Amino acid sequence: MTIRQQFSLFFDQMEDMVFLVEWKDNELWYTSVNPSAQQKLAIGMVGKKLVDVLPPSVFTLLDENYTKCIQSQQTVTYSDLNLFVSDLPASETSLTYIEEDGKTFVLAITKDISALKKKAEDYIFLESLVANTVDAMLVIDMEDAVLKINGAFVQQFGWSASELIGQSWESFPITPKELKPKTMETLALIKRGQSVPSQETVRLTKEGKSIHTSVSYSPILNEENKVVAISMIYRNIQHLKELEEKLEESNDAYKSLFSYHKNAVCMVNEDGIIENINEACVNISGFPREVIIGFNIVEYAKKVVPDLDFNKTKCGEVTNYELLFPDSKGRELCLSVTNVPIIVKGVLKGTYIIAQDITEKRCIEKEREKLQEQLTFQAYHDSLTELPNRRLLEEKLEESLIGAAQAESMLAVFFLDCDHLKEVNDTYGHEVGDELLIHFSKRLERCVREGDIVARLGGDEFVIVLHDMENLTQVEKIADRILGILGSPYTLQGHLIEATSSIGISTYPANGSTVKQLLRKADQALYAVKNGGRNGYRLSLV
Repeated sequence: MTIRQQFSLFFDQMEDMVFLVEWKDNELWYTSVNPSAQQKLAIGMVGKKLVDVLPPSVFTLLDENYTKCIQSQQTVTYSDLNLFVSDLPASETSLTYIEEDGKTFVLAITKDISALKKKAEDYIFLESLVANTVDAMLVIDMEDAVLKINGAFVQQFGWSASELIGQSWESFPITPKELKPKTMETLALIKRGQSVPSQETVRLTKEGKSIHTSVSYSPILNEENKVVAISMIYRNIQHLKELEEKLEESNDAYKSLFSYHKNAVCMVNEDGIIENINEACVNISGFPREVIIGFNIVEYAKKVVPDLDFNKTKCGEVTNYELLFPDSKGRELCLSVTNVPIIVKGVLKGTYIIAQDITEKRCIEKEREKLQEQLTFQAYHDSLTELPNRRLLEEKLEESLIGAAQAESMLAVFFLDCDHLKEVNDTYGHEVGDELLIHFSKRLERCVREGDIVARLGGDEFVIVLHDMENLTQVEKIADRILGILGSPYTLQGHLIEATSSIGISTYPANGSTVKQLLRKADQALYAVKNGGRNGYRLSLV
């Protein structure tokens, strides 16, 4: 009978995996494999070299053991080298040296020792779990006698192992009297194989101090799945309870701040949708809560505040801006808005939008600005004609002189008065006289270009400043045109009134380079016209 026939006879019925490997040509060859190995490995091996069948790392380990067996011609045993399958968690392989007909063989028998190994590992694991768990642990048998406690139990509750092991669990006061009935009911359920969720309760130390504790009950089963003991794990949650109380106080403070804040407060999600609001939000806007919840305030704000950058808020930055928002009655509210990012563990979860109604404040500011503008206007303008007054004239003329000097251009100053204003006042009254001055000033404004200056100094005296004059001929033509326009009759309150004008003219740079010089020279030329009969103009000659 050949060795292969002997192999089939002895090993085909074995549950263990058996391999016959031949050493030839300095290589290891699979010669025979029993059905158990074929079934478990599900790969073709017979007639193939080990180096071709096995992964390189595995072959190296096997080759070492097979070589050792062949060289020593003694049995070699190794464990936990599962080459092909993951459902064989623990194994032991024996290699036996065989010589037949001048050939060298190795018989490999692999036994499944996972059950034994699991029992050992389970025992080691349980011992390690009890000894090293950070939570207090106590194990009792079915008669409630204490079997085991760990170091954490001793540290947490104060009883030593010598005081408790073998004693009845009920004999020491770890459980308050009022809680013992419930605890006994729980243990009865565990003994019947029922599961019980963890319970938050109170337990007592050896000194009688109360500790908030989370208790987990677990049955310990034998191989027949019967409950043989019960483990109780006590987790000290005293600090969590204290933290909960502080957190509850903090939440109450937050709710108070949120609910009773005088400004509108909205909690907005990452998409800009309002998810929660306080009562002030309803009071300020006039809209009911159900209308506001779900509104995309971010999209609205982007439309009315184009330069608003919400990316700053997403990056954790507090931003401030003003927002116009219509209330339920259509009245436009002016809101001072602050975006405060809601960041949880470094991640943006949303935004608090706090809006203060500053509508009244802005109205007051606008009225104040308007009043300031009016006061400023009155300070620089004539109250009757609304033309620039002497103060503004001198400032503008100073600027004009600087510009003319830089451009090396000619500038003309006309000093005018309204002839016979006194007679109009005496004949028709000051109301008509004032109306004449108003119409007189409007005609003056029509006579000049944009950028030129028309001002009233007071009474019937006016000044015109003309820029970029080419020569005196142009100046005289303008003076003639002004006299013509001003000389046309006025119809005032049913009266036809003729009022001419006298004009004195000075020019820059011929007649001076300062405001004072030019006004004085123009004024002197004006009086020369008036002394000569009025209704004309004269150029300053000095």
